[in-house]
Amino acid sequence: MYAEVVARAAELRDQGKTHMEVCEALNELGFRTRRGKLWRHPQQIVKLLRSFD
Repeated sequence: MYAEVVARAAELRDQGKTHMEVCEALNELGFRTRRGKLWRHPQQIVKLLRSFD
């Protein structure tokens, strides 16, 4: 499941979206953080993508 979040975030970044736009898109698609919360901070995306490189 979380691999799907990472893949979608990476895909959005590859499309040129900013980290904040990735947060918004993940929320709209119904993805949540590991704790079940909304994506709110661009730094979350940075850490997410770095941790799965």
